[in-house]
Amino acid sequence: MEKAVYQCEKCRDTGFVKTEGGKVKLCECRFKEKDVNRLLRIPKRFWNASFYNYIPETPSQHMALLKSKQFVYTFNPEEGKGLTFVGNPGVGKTHLAVAILKEIYNYKRIRGVFFDTKDLIYTIKFLMDEKKDFKLINYIINLPLVVLDDLGSERLSDWQRELLSYIITQRYNNMKSTIITTNYKLEEKLNGSLSQDLSSRLGDNIISKIFEMTEVITILGADRRKNSPKV
Repeated sequence: MEKAVYQCEKCRDTGFVKTEGGKVKLCECRFKEKDVNRLLRIPKRFWNASFYNYIPETPSQHMALLKSKQFVYTFNPEEGKGLTFVGNPGVGKTHLAVAILKEIYNYKRIRGVFFDTKDLIYTIKFLMDEKKDFKLINYIINLPLVVLDDLGSERLSDWQRELLSYIITQRYNNMKSTIITTNYKLEEKLNGSLSQDLSSRLGDNIISKIFEMTEVITILGADRRKNSPKV
């Protein structure tokens, strides 16, 4: 039998340890994890997300997990390579994106940052009114690794489309690694044209760049959120 591998040997990933008096206290890894989550701007719901607790239920989920791990092990910020996770809601796209961010930071000390795309647009709009939007946009463009979560989740105005196109184009041009999650298919048709699902929101030119700057991974499976036990 293979020996179990834990991120924290002290608590064996339970988050709790026993003191000499027999009492239970939080393991120090819990505090470290909170700091990492905040540093990478990971939403609280995904603070515990890791490769270790992503449980594949379909062949495509197994493949997505393997490709995610491979991406971490071979990650070189100078190459500008990224991933795009495509699939229905609840198949684990965001979970894997967060796990990649954590692993790259923990083992390679390269800091990436998580952005919910819709929240990012609203934040930049707010900063525009204070004339501080350029600073945030420039920050996003130059990060070595960025997660753009839930890309294309809503119909975009011309301004919003131009904003996302600008960010993706600049990261493409400057060889910056980007991880994208989306519910919309990205498939090249036999005649060479691109699927209209996401291109209708961002434009064919940006979809073409996404194909070139990322490996597209389609994840199939049931919605885990619907099937998860309620607390």
